[in-house]
Amino acid sequence: MLPSNHPYNPEEVLPPTPLPLPEEVADVIPPSEVLPPPIPNSALDVTLPRIVLGCAPFGYGVYADRDAVRTTMPARIVRAALRAGMTAFDTAPHYHPSEIILGHSLAALRDEYPRESYAIITKAGKYGPHVADHDYSPKVIKASVERSLRRLQTLYLDVVYLHDVEFVADAPPAQGTHLDALGDGAAEYHLTSLEPLGAGDQVVLAALDALRDLQSEGKIRAIGIAGYPLPTMLRLCRLAQAAGHPVDVVQSYAHQTVLCSTLASFLPAFEAAGVKQVVNAAPLAMGILTAHGGPEWHPAKYVPAVYDATRAAVRLAKEMGSTIEDVACAFGYRPLNMANGAVVPVVIGCTDLKQLHMTLKSYAEVNGGQVSEATLEAEDAVVKLFEERGVHNVSWQSPAPKDL
Repeated sequence: MLPSNHPYNPEEVLPPTPLPLPEEVADVIPPSEVLPPPIPNSALDVTLPRIVLGCAPFGYGVYADRDAVRTTMPARIVRAALRAGMTAFDTAPHYHPSEIILGHSLAALRDEYPRESYAIITKAGKYGPHVADHDYSPKVIKASVERSLRRLQTLYLDVVYLHDVEFVADAPPAQGTHLDALGDGAAEYHLTSLEPLGAGDQVVLAALDALRDLQSEGKIRAIGIAGYPLPTMLRLCRLAQAAGHPVDVVQSYAHQTVLCSTLASFLPAFEAAGVKQVVNAAPLAMGILTAHGGPEWHPAKYVPAVYDATRAAVRLAKEMGSTIEDVACAFGYRPLNMANGAVVPVVIGCTDLKQLHMTLKSYAEVNGGQVSEATLEAEDAVVKLFEERGVHNVSWQSPAPKDL
């Protein structure tokens, strides 16, 4: 039986976005919330804004329920994002029906925002939450991309990632302080060899070749990998480079946060492996750095020490006159640059326009030096709390036990 979102399954048909879209106060983006113009990456034929709109919230039950997804709200979020200069969108087949909804939304806005005014990022290979739901065979990868082109109503995709590569690759070890991989622990993470570890690595390399074929046909502008454990992704990038086909873009998530801030240290290693652009997703660690605590499926909930520490951080930030959300944003929205001068964009998802405005306001405050003293003091205290509990810069297991 095929996974629910596999490209060989029948398509779900959703109606186009109803027009005209509502125009309310929340749909207006004030000048103070408009992002600075993006800085082109001279090494990459794709220009990404400082904030990329993550479209996982347009999927059934990912961050919002089915009824919320099937409204005009996603299209209004997309329109507001474009008005704010968030000119790139990150989606995936796994976030079904995100690709379809994003495609309808962009089609509804095409008169005002033509295709060349924004970038579309999607993924391939992950069609359900479990290891068995991943299919990286070249034929399926190509079928997945062709379906994404149809769903997103476009002739080309700006970036396509292999989704959650650690679910397919040979990827030991899974949990711990991954900064060790950049030093004395390199051998433990198999970073001292340029040979594939096994069949899983070979499957990933073959899938990258399939994306390269589509790139040569003009259907993809840049190819990449997305996933969680930084050492595994670095190892795969080195293998791809050794095979003569470097990875263009790498997207990590929840690794440049107040809880775990290891991405910056890995940037030089990714660049040395031929990566032209690194992207940082989930500055709120997919919701665990919020008072709400994130979705039920969150993998950190299988690491009680980590999750319990985030609940303690919520209380501590409040006691100090701030919030965990403000603390997380104050850290996650600070500028991060690669050695080649490229800005590391931040991917953030929003379920409604209020969240989008909060994101834009927070980004402007952080990058305008307007973070409150209470929030800065709370950040120091939260980091100290995480250090004392032994969870600072610790990466959780991926795939999580429930997904094996």
